[in-house]
Amino acid sequence: MKHEWKKHEKEIYGVKAKPCVLDIPAQKYIILSGRGNPNDEIFSDKVAALFSMAYKIKMAYKAFAPKSNEITDYTVYPLEGMWSMASEKEYLVKEEL
Repeated sequence: MKHEWKKHEKEIYGVKAKPCVLDIPAQKYIILSGRGNPNDEIFSDKVAALFSMAYKIKMAYKAFAPKSNEITDYTVYPLEGMWSMASEKEYLVKEEL
């Protein structure tokens, strides 16, 4: 079912009227780490590789699922980002992310 995770995890991914602190359960992630402008080509190449790997893992799980009751299908979530700047300037400098 498309975007089923939105219903099951509405508290986490739903739009909030006000900022709030959430208690997020432990989850496993595939991550990218790096520095620099997210608009650079290298970043989009890394994101493409990340999603390619995530979908290959998903397909491997689906292929194995008939042989095991332990592994089921899962959703590849949308990209999320956490950014910080190398300096404490009052304005955004993407090259310092």
